[in-house]
Amino acid sequence: MNLQNFTDQEARMPFIRFERLAIEDPKASLEAGHYVAKDIDMALITPPYSKDVMKYKVQQWLTQIKVDVANDRLPQEWADKYMKMYDAWKNGQELPLDGTPIRGWGVIGPAQQETLIKMHVLTVESLAAMTDEGISRVGMGGRDLKNKAIAWLGTLKKAGRPTLEISALRKENEQLRANQEVLEKRIESLMLAIKSKADIDEVNQEMSADELFD
Repeated sequence: MNLQNFTDQEARMPFIRFERLAIEDPKASLEAGHYVAKDIDMALITPPYSKDVMKYKVQQWLTQIKVDVANDRLPQEWADKYMKMYDAWKNGQELPLDGTPIRGWGVIGPAQQETLIKMHVLTVESLAAMTDEGISRVGMGGRDLKNKAIAWLGTLKKAGRPTLEISALRKENEQLRANQEVLEKRIESLMLAIKSKADIDEVNQEMSADELFD
């Protein structure tokens, strides 16, 4: 197998996660006479195989993304994926991965999987495209892991479109199950809240009825 076909570097999306920070609103605090905070969504971006983390306010980041797309500095495909990731995070869903997840990949052991995940190498495709810098960060066996990913993707490519479609359907089903669990938990919380309110209303009605006979 000619590994060079799979080692030509292609642009890889950075690793992105989001967090919500409570930041004081000085004006609102002054008007209210006490501490008042507002929620700010932040995008935390790590370039491929890097330790650096850059933080941006999400709204500013999304605005910059539109500018970068308009100036051909960012593919529209990436911008669309960023928006889907942010929407998924806001809805309490797991962020979608762009490729075959490293976790659960049977070619390497759980310990190696966790090592790569801690480095934000979350897919087999990212492992196959890993740079020399990334390999050095993995340490001993890093290049062997990359070659395993390359070989596995080469085998997958030879298997043809049906294999890819089955893999895509499995990922879609897993995402649907995860989304369903989130919705079920929300419904359960809502039902508990409704029941709690109903119980309180019932107690209040009984107290009002008792007062009529005092």
